[in-house]
Amino acid sequence: MSAPMEEYSGSSPPRLSIVVPAYNEAQSLAELCDRISAMAAREGLDGAFEVIIVDDGSRDETRVLLARMAAERRYLRPIRLRRNSGKSLALTAGFRLARGERVVMIDADLQDQPEDIPVLLRKMGEGHDLVTGWRRSRQDTLRRRMVSLLFNGTVKRMTGLALHDFNCGLKAMSREVARHLCIYGHHHRYIPLHAHLAGFRVAEAPIQNTARKHGTSRYRTLRYQGIFDLLTILFNHKYGQNPMHFFGPLSAMIAIPSGLFMLWMTYEQMMFWLFGTGFQVQNRPMFAMALTALILSLIIFLTGFVCDFMLHHRIRDRMDEIVALSRDSQFSDEFREVGRSTGVAAMMPVESAETPLRRVTRADVA
Repeated sequence: MSAPMEEYSGSSPPRLSIVVPAYNEAQSLAELCDRISAMAAREGLDGAFEVIIVDDGSRDETRVLLARMAAERRYLRPIRLRRNSGKSLALTAGFRLARGERVVMIDADLQDQPEDIPVLLRKMGEGHDLVTGWRRSRQDTLRRRMVSLLFNGTVKRMTGLALHDFNCGLKAMSREVARHLCIYGHHHRYIPLHAHLAGFRVAEAPIQNTARKHGTSRYRTLRYQGIFDLLTILFNHKYGQNPMHFFGPLSAMIAIPSGLFMLWMTYEQMMFWLFGTGFQVQNRPMFAMALTALILSLIIFLTGFVCDFMLHHRIRDRMDEIVALSRDSQFSDEFREVGRSTGVAAMMPVESAETPLRRVTRADVA
């Protein structure tokens, strides 16, 4: 273990917050914290940084280990999710509790190096709001590298954002960017895109990448779901404020031809009743098809955009209700909890595991 560092006093906001999502990474956490601590000492951040480790419902010894580490390292602020909620929600929980002027996210598997954090911070000093790592020499299997190349190329072509590595686990951003991000599902892959679409300045910087030391990767080669996430992000960006600009024309494309066809069928039916010419519409299957299309266009107009629009904003609101663990401004042993709707719970310290949690308002963690 590295030499003890000066403790963050809590009298003023830290200069740097480091958010670490962790799922069954107990073997890596101690080394990760020691290397972050050493990096902070070299960069003159003694007593001016915090490490927020989000235990994403781990089934190993992560919970007990974090409680013990928090007692030894005053800069460490652990958060525990009741169940595995995914990397995006784990990051969101950490971002909402981060107090630093700059916020860094890094994976717990030690493939990305804590020693590269200053590289990203210096790049931010050039006027960028978010800097993502670029793993030029990835230490992964050929299949994983090829899938990543295809994924990044597709996103670059569809969005026009010229980055080489959208899904790098090491990123640095301003606190404003971290608080703005609304990520859920698998949207952590598109954090640079979220920031870019919101008007923030995004850049990348080359970093080192090594093979995983402990455990096995939870990587999934089937990334076709990511394309749907990308379409959702682009849709919400383009039509989030004016959903009728999408659903209105779509409804019209169906309603106009089916409506004209219905008028023609009505004319033929009237001619049959009045003069015995034309035909009866009940003998024409096309009439039923046109009527169905007309009803479908009405459903799209009335309900389609409402569901998508309300879902998007409901998720944004839920981000403020994530249950999280935090010490108060003096770093006492009191922990606090915000909401329970997302399945996130506070992790109590070992010595006070029976202490009841108390509910506070959103303003307490704003």
